[in-house]
Amino acid sequence: MRRSLLSVFSCLLLCTFSLSHAQAASLAQQRQMYDQAKSALAKGDKAPYLRYADALRDYPLTPYLAYDELTARLKWASNDEIEKFLAEHGDLPQAGWMKLRWLRWLAERGDWKPFINHYDPKLNFTELDCLYGQYQLGHGMVAEGYATAEKLWLVGKSQPNACDPLFERWAAAGQLTEEKRWKRLKLAAEARNYGLATFMSKSLTTLKARGELMIEVAQKPTLLSNTARFSTADKAMGDVVGLGLRRLARQDPEQALSLLDGYARKLSFSTEEKVAIAREIGLSLAKRFDLRALQVMAQYDPELRDNTVSEWRARLLLRHGRWDEAYQLTSRLPAELANTNRWRYWQARSLQLAQPHSKQALALYQPLAKERDFYGFLAADRIEAPYSLNNKPLTLAPKVMQKVRNTAGIRRAIEFHDRGQIVDGRREWYHVSRLFSRDEMVAQAKLAYDMQWYFPAIRTISQAQYWDDLDIRFPMAYRSNLTQQAKLRGLHSSWVFAITRQESAFMSDARSGVGAMGLMQLMPATAKETARKFGIPLSAPQQALDPDKNIQLGAAYLSQVHGQFNGNRVLASAAYNAGPGRVRQWLKGANHLAFDVWVENIPFDETRQYVQNVLSYSVIYGQKLNAPQPLVDWHERFFDDQ
Repeated sequence: MRRSLLSVFSCLLLCTFSLSHAQAASLAQQRQMYDQAKSALAKGDKAPYLRYADALRDYPLTPYLAYDELTARLKWASNDEIEKFLAEHGDLPQAGWMKLRWLRWLAERGDWKPFINHYDPKLNFTELDCLYGQYQLGHGMVAEGYATAEKLWLVGKSQPNACDPLFERWAAAGQLTEEKRWKRLKLAAEARNYGLATFMSKSLTTLKARGELMIEVAQKPTLLSNTARFSTADKAMGDVVGLGLRRLARQDPEQALSLLDGYARKLSFSTEEKVAIAREIGLSLAKRFDLRALQVMAQYDPELRDNTVSEWRARLLLRHGRWDEAYQLTSRLPAELANTNRWRYWQARSLQLAQPHSKQALALYQPLAKERDFYGFLAADRIEAPYSLNNKPLTLAPKVMQKVRNTAGIRRAIEFHDRGQIVDGRREWYHVSRLFSRDEMVAQAKLAYDMQWYFPAIRTISQAQYWDDLDIRFPMAYRSNLTQQAKLRGLHSSWVFAITRQESAFMSDARSGVGAMGLMQLMPATAKETARKFGIPLSAPQQALDPDKNIQLGAAYLSQVHGQFNGNRVLASAAYNAGPGRVRQWLKGANHLAFDVWVENIPFDETRQYVQNVLSYSVIYGQKLNAPQPLVDWHERFFDDQ
């Protein structure tokens, strides 16, 4: 009896302690409890999670513990329990993976009602799409099921094993024709997925030999030089030769061009294949500024079906000073191109150059000069109008800010940020944006800006497509260091700001896929060489991630590139992105070429946009720094071969 009383007393004492502990737990204590519970759950021990449940009830990251605990036993959990979790915590970034596993098991069990309630194509899991197709075929939605199967079939990659039953039923119903098998083989060959392409060729009957030939030519397009081997004129052979010519164009545009006319005379290319030929052979030549590209693009895409082909036709005409032809082409571009600021500017500019006394060109510049971008600033310069920055921060109701601030995903993101788990914080921040309206996303961006969390602020307001808040979009981050290093290196502060904004949007821990690091995205080798050349201490490449060190090294390297191109920011910006060697190559034959034409003809899409952004951002930062900066200085407007 005495032992029993002691046990009851001890239990009461423990409960009292736990209650007072929960009530008194500080944020620091909650963080410690969370870490202990998280670590224990990873080892299969639920005891700390259960022990701290009350104390962690209001801690923002507690749903992560609930997720870990449930996923460990998900296969045996009841549907009601899983649905309750998803209702309460379905906004977690990883909730989609829980749904994938659960819906997979539901389909295996034939438990379709909850599957249908929770399946969503936006989950973007091909496996679930295939299972849904099986559901359609098994529940009277035959036509819909066939459409699902065809959509999943016509891709150039292997699909999950879960798709096999769907494809088998679709094929057994006579829906998988030779033509559809051929289309998938072609897609696989174009994607260089030769394993799938070979598998598909074995399933062909009448087109089997053509399939084997397509795979061979895709891997070795120089085989096309033996024209006798490809003399049979049928649609499939047109596909084989078309793919081969396109592949050859990337290796040897001259040979592809020399073979094109001969094959075109005896083979019938589909309209789709003709446009693809214009895109590959035409663009390969155009990006070398070769005028022969014009004939190829005009002949194989006369109706301007491909926007990229149409744009490069116009660019090549501009590069070679064929102003009237450029104006005529820009006047008949499809609306989706013609209405962009880019081609509004070039329509006006080419008309002005073709007809110097035309008043229509000036009229075309007028509305464009009110836009805040590269082409708007160009137009403003043409009519000597002031730049229109149009800074209009959105007025937000306090209740909108409060709602966003109290959203569970935002609270979790802020807690991760405060704990120093910046990557986890960004993941939460980006994920929760999907739940917000435009105004709520702007409020979210404002919240990040106030936290000096600049990259998520810039990203979120861009996703909201609210472009007129220049405080959030162009923050004065690291102002002291950036202006100091710019002055030390004899550079415009606005330009150094613009480079940094374009390179990383002020994400200090940014790393590119090729290894560039930090605010100004320095490659390790560049950081090391710059440190040596300018006498900047750098004990290890990793040190270049430090914001102060990164700015110091980045400004020094930028000054080096600036000097290599005679103080021309247009060329130096391009070189900072693509390398000095490529810029010198693009300058060949550019004697007295205007900078706007040269920039428009930069062969790399990324570098062209990079230069345009940097120059535009320099204008904006010049205003913010109270040191107005023109889009380009006079000495930057024309340049010769370097």
